[in-house]
Amino acid sequence: MIEVIKPGFQTTIQDLHGRKGYWGVGIPPSGAIDNRSFGLANACLGNHENATGLEMTISGAHLKFGKDTCIAITGAETDVTLAGKKIERYKAIKVKKGDLLKIGNVKNTGMRIYLAVKGGLNVKKYLGSTATFVSGNFGGMHGRALKAGDRLMSDAYKGTAAELPGMENISVDFFSNDWKLKAMVGPHASPDYFTEEMVNVFFSETWRVHYQSNRLGFRLLGAKAEFARTTGGDGGSHPSNLHDYVYTIGSINFTGNMPIILGPDGPSLGGFVCLATVISSELWKLGQLRPNDTIVFQKVSHKQALESCYNSKGCDLI
Repeated sequence: MIEVIKPGFQTTIQDLHGRKGYWGVGIPPSGAIDNRSFGLANACLGNHENATGLEMTISGAHLKFGKDTCIAITGAETDVTLAGKKIERYKAIKVKKGDLLKIGNVKNTGMRIYLAVKGGLNVKKYLGSTATFVSGNFGGMHGRALKAGDRLMSDAYKGTAAELPGMENISVDFFSNDWKLKAMVGPHASPDYFTEEMVNVFFSETWRVHYQSNRLGFRLLGAKAEFARTTGGDGGSHPSNLHDYVYTIGSINFTGNMPIILGPDGPSLGGFVCLATVISSELWKLGQLRPNDTIVFQKVSHKQALESCYNSKGCDLI
């Protein structure tokens, strides 16, 4: 048993793949938004890649362990202590019964911290996944973020941390305050929806992450949108308006003049144009965007997107 002493901010139960197969009826996949860091945490422990763990935003949790186990912590840089002693991240760590784990606030870069436990957390699945969808009030721990006093269950582990897969040489310099995101143009670009100049500006502008951003979407501040039409016609009065159109995770959706990168808890359908789409292998970066970080979008072709996906093993499409 693992007791939540202090939950931190927006600490939720997640898995890697999320809730597949329900996008068409408006249920997003959820799951770890930085799937790279989440997957590395499980890899440190030799877990199945989809084993259930914790995602923490901005500030980490304080957890008391009721039995021996092993853990791994990845994601944004933070100070971590176990039984009063500082421990390393991106490494399998042995935990003894009664130990108190304290995970601090994120430091200069990144936004989210991940915790994996040997064997994964024992959480009941909802629609095929343990992932928490807070806006829908389902999955995880009663469809909500963790609270003080919550108790989590995991499998006991009687081995030692030294017996687990070695991750000693892994590079953890993933994070920045100035990001580059590879994206493909479309589905709504020039000449029908945006001017050709606006498409060029979009890929040359330095965008800034708005403070009103979360797992549903990341608002961006930057150049004013220039549309190729004066109204949305039958879709509405603003040129960004459409009749409902399908979205995907990573769609860069112009709600009026403001672009929003749609996240894994975002909508699957809406009435606004999407100038570009972040490619699958780059989606993990969304989980580490923080307010005032900058983004430059790099335009790639379909072929380049597939190559990037293959090289990073990041093709997990809905």
